[in-house]
Amino acid sequence: MTSPAPPPDPALPAPAPLLEQGSLTTADGHQLPYELSGTRDGAPALYLHGGPGGTLGSGYRRNAPADGTLLVGMLQRRIQEGSPGGGLAAQTTANLVGDIELLREHLGIDSWIVQGVSWGSTLALAYAQAHPHRVRAVVLFAVTTTSRWEVDWITEGVGALYPEAWDALATLAEQRTQFRRDPLGHGRAEGSLRLVDAYRDMLADPDPQRVREAAAAWIDWEDAHIGIGLPHPGTQGGLPRSEVQQLEFARLVTHYWAHDGFVADWAAGWGAEPGSGLLGGMHRLAGVPGVLIHGRRDVSGPVRTPYLVHRAWPGSTLRIIEHEGHGGPEMAQLWRAAMTELTGSGRAPSGRR
Repeated sequence: MTSPAPPPDPALPAPAPLLEQGSLTTADGHQLPYELSGTRDGAPALYLHGGPGGTLGSGYRRNAPADGTLLVGMLQRRIQEGSPGGGLAAQTTANLVGDIELLREHLGIDSWIVQGVSWGSTLALAYAQAHPHRVRAVVLFAVTTTSRWEVDWITEGVGALYPEAWDALATLAEQRTQFRRDPLGHGRAEGSLRLVDAYRDMLADPDPQRVREAAAAWIDWEDAHIGIGLPHPGTQGGLPRSEVQQLEFARLVTHYWAHDGFVADWAAGWGAEPGSGLLGGMHRLAGVPGVLIHGRRDVSGPVRTPYLVHRAWPGSTLRIIEHEGHGGPEMAQLWRAAMTELTGSGRAPSGRR
């Protein structure tokens, strides 16, 4: 479980002041809480949180200049209990991209800088490829594309680095599902159910106690592997605190990851090879500047992913911090520097209609 967060660092800038809080309702009844901060005549910028199932918090409001940015934070759709498919039927990346467009239109913003953290970077890339004419620039932090390789790595491959924690995760799945590890004890056996599929199924068990046990095991696993390279391991991953939040988080993560982020064929609509995922659609971002910020020690998401994104996106800059992992102070400093440059780079300061 996560520990209490450390006290605020007085050396960090204060979060941009809140200007407005509101909520939109989608056509299928989902609520989309949002908040505006900074200054109303600043360059519009969207922030997409991690997870899926993460939160906004206030930390993201430190990473854009408050006097030059109209910063928009949107809480991604949650699980609708009692809805078809256990409340997850409407949880797709295409729907999340549609939610972003709904918010942009509601706020009267013509184009904006799109920022994404971890899972939020997958969503940012999906949105930018779908609506490149609405994107001024992209800033990605702890870069992911949620490909099959990435999902299998974070749920199985990285167990080679955290064998004790992975053993606990895998053992529960072996006891309750058709998941089977290979004879050496790491990764799944040939023909076995994927571990992420096993946990998705366990989290839909009709027995509430079994569901709570599966959610706790999943959160413990996330807490273990995400902490390397962070100044306060176990406190900086943005993981939920309460049991209810942990359950929703685990259900959303395993749902999206079991479907490989719903992006395996995303770029096929843009003429790319089917199955190429977000990498196949990077040509859609021609002329859109991008900044990719990643930690070399991010064992949850190896540098391979931002490197491949950068290689496929000539307009991007890749910044790797050698001694940080899935986040860290120097990475956040680069994020602030990128936003300062992009909001004061000579572009028209306002994207409001």
